[in-house]
Amino acid sequence: MTQTHSESRPTLTDRLVALAHSRWLLPVLLLVEIAETSILPLPYEAAFIALCLAARDRIWIFVAVTVLGSAIGGSIIYAVGAAYFDPVVSRLGVEALAATYAERFAERGTSFIFLGGTTPAPSYLINLIAGATGYPYWEFLGVFSFSRLVRFAILGGLLFLFGAQITGAWEKMPKGLKRALTVLLIAALVYWFVSELSG
Repeated sequence: MTQTHSESRPTLTDRLVALAHSRWLLPVLLLVEIAETSILPLPYEAAFIALCLAARDRIWIFVAVTVLGSAIGGSIIYAVGAAYFDPVVSRLGVEALAATYAERFAERGTSFIFLGGTTPAPSYLINLIAGATGYPYWEFLGVFSFSRLVRFAILGGLLFLFGAQITGAWEKMPKGLKRALTVLLIAALVYWFVSELSG
């Protein structure tokens, strides 16, 4: 029997599975996470969830790449803060205020960095302040990397346990509903990205 054109076309799920197993995905995922942690407010979790659902056998690889990208991106922002903080402070003549702020961050910096890595808080801002106030780099790197590991290991673990049920429910949906939800998700991500950039 001859297949119709609609039957031979790959579905969104098929495309995601192929993408999740492609050989170039991991380097791209690493670069995206570096950008998300350092300069661009990208909706990384949405891509992470989609890839984990499409390739549950690679979830822990995705987690490892994400943590590595976070460590690199966080280090970049830390270095920017460390390099440009002192010249700006000297130019403004607020050395005493800067010293007070650095002392406070030294006391509570670990909590700030950990929360910045595990919550939707703007981690790049906290990482910038960590570098600017002279927070010990290796301690910063350890705390921030661990916080990202906690965040994405929990998310990856939930997707590993319940991913089959989620994908099964998706496959049972009518095609029209799938398309509507896909368009809605894309629109929501675009709106979120634009609002983050403008805010």
